[in-house]
Amino acid sequence: MKEATGELTGSVIVVSVVALLTAFFFMFVWPNVKDNMNDRARCADALCDNGYNSNGMAYCKVPDDSDNPDDTPIFECPFRG
Repeated sequence: MKEATGELTGSVIVVSVVALLTAFFFMFVWPNVKDNMNDRARCADALCDNGYNSNGMAYCKVPDDSDNPDDTPIFECPFRG
């Protein structure tokens, strides 16, 4: 009986650690990874100015089909040269 209790305790500890690591990943790590992927995809489709600022970032716009091109938001992307 003591062996079964020890195995159950070990299993509970392993399941708890896996649950905590999974929660940490999806609460803290995944949002940063997701935002980074979205930023890279947005910058890949962007039209950027020739110049860049002191941080090495260029001011960019994503082309769209709207009638007023001034409505497109301006954001910063890494300068691609």
